[in-house]
Amino acid sequence: MPTVFYPPTIPWDRLRQRPHQILRHLAKIGYTCVYHDPATVGRRTPKKEVESGLFVLSRDASPLAVPRDVPVILWFTLPDHHVFAGGVYAEDFVVFDLCDEPEEEFASWKKGLEEAFSVASMVFCASYLLYEKYRERHPRVYYLPNAADCETFKTAGPIPDDFPKRSGPVAGYHGVLATWIDWNLVYRVSRKLPHWNFVFVGPVLGLSKQDLPYSPNIFYLGEKNYDDLPGYVRRFDVGIIPFKVSAMTRYSNPIKMYEYLACGKPVVSTDIHEVAICPFARVARNYQEFSFALEDVLRESAEKPGWAKKREDWARKNSWHERALRVDRIVREAIEKGVG
Repeated sequence: MPTVFYPPTIPWDRLRQRPHQILRHLAKIGYTCVYHDPATVGRRTPKKEVESGLFVLSRDASPLAVPRDVPVILWFTLPDHHVFAGGVYAEDFVVFDLCDEPEEEFASWKKGLEEAFSVASMVFCASYLLYEKYRERHPRVYYLPNAADCETFKTAGPIPDDFPKRSGPVAGYHGVLATWIDWNLVYRVSRKLPHWNFVFVGPVLGLSKQDLPYSPNIFYLGEKNYDDLPGYVRRFDVGIIPFKVSAMTRYSNPIKMYEYLACGKPVVSTDIHEVAICPFARVARNYQEFSFALEDVLRESAEKPGWAKKREDWARKNSWHERALRVDRIVREAIEKGVG
């Protein structure tokens, strides 16, 4: 089966995002996957197998050191990484995986977008709106939504020591605390629902802690190891996605939605298209609707406890393993047809 290279972008051990998950699960079905890690240095042990078939390659090491007796795929997500095509990876096939719309915080991606399409053998889009927008820009564009890491989120683990002990239901968020969160909405909902606890797990990015809203029922727990996240998410009563609705977030597909559902939790979000089309998520257009939705899904959870399993079942049908199988079918067919 092919070897897949992912060029240096996000440190392997920092976060586990879409590229990490796709490579992990392609490796599970037989691909050799090589994550070229910007945070790993040194030439003494340039390649380390972190899971069966999945390798982390030092940033100083040449990809040409990896055996090449099978087709080689260059898989990239940053448009600027079109510069790697036809170069150091000596690939036979190029996949451009478009994860977000190049607007606002990601506006810098625009300058490489045309070149990324031009060098790609095929393009995957992480949301349906991205697919709709770019499907005519390339002859082989496919909708490949984000997915659930059901293996990691299937068990809760012990209650974290820093989880709030204040009584009341918990509206929880995990992920980056960034400018694309509607912090004014968070504050107004927290004041409207003082009996709720609003728990945020994740690093602060692109703003200072002084920019965050503070209230007796808002808790910031900081960045956690990925494998520890289920211990937090499984203690949420509702998973929330309070994003600003903007040119960038409209096209997003929040991975956290899938992870909340993998834990059986209902989801309340602002009006993001990919969330709105999920049968187990509720969207709200303002803080009043958001507050009402939280109370409503909490009541529904008490009245319909069987829905937790339905959410978990939906997540299993939308797992990273299923996405890897879809990638395999599409890529294998293209390679057999001589696309490159």
